[in-house]
Amino acid sequence: MAMYRMYDVGMVRIKPGKNAEALKWWQEKGKALLESLPGTKSLKAYAVQFGFGGEYNLQIWRELDSYGSYDRLDEDMFAHPEKYTAFAETMEFFEWGPAHLMGDWPESQLPPQAE
Repeated sequence: MAMYRMYDVGMVRIKPGKNAEALKWWQEKGKALLESLPGTKSLKAYAVQFGFGGEYNLQIWRELDSYGSYDRLDEDMFAHPEKYTAFAETMEFFEWGPAHLMGDWPESQLPPQAE
């Protein structure tokens, strides 16, 4: 089977005047929590440059090991709800936007043009 990479990309907006709180949460809890989610292979956070992100100013790219990561995440959330309470704290300073799946797996590419 060919190797592929897939990412769950979340869009985030920091609420006005809440940059310090958002940064503190990310450093103390957020990064470690997201890295510990089932199926996470890697994690990167990017500040959107030059306003190209529209209304959201951060992107969080979580590399997944497979589609099954979502099932394992659901199971973990029900089995260990206390682990996920840190997400509730973010409502004070983050506004979570849409998320989408990105990757370089074969099914994500358009077929070549017929000659």
